[in-house]
Amino acid sequence: MADSTINVDFQIGTYDIVTLEVEVSWSLNTIGEVDIDDFYAYHVATDDTGHRTYERVPYWMHKMVEVELKEYHEDIINNMN
Repeated sequence: MADSTINVDFQIGTYDIVTLEVEVSWSLNTIGEVDIDDFYAYHVATDDTGHRTYERVPYWMHKMVEVELKEYHEDIINNMN
């Protein structure tokens, strides 16, 4: 199992776009393709001093991220550690 960190943009509501940082745990299957095993998604906020805070996304958004990760497959591969 390995990890990649990617940023995923979501539109919440009509106008708000939120960027989430997603840590993806992945592995290679028997034919050499990448399978997503698990992931953790965080909303990252930076205050005026440059300090970053991480807040885990709620369950309902976690399910949206799960669907969205299929479209970010190439980013996951490009960010393999």
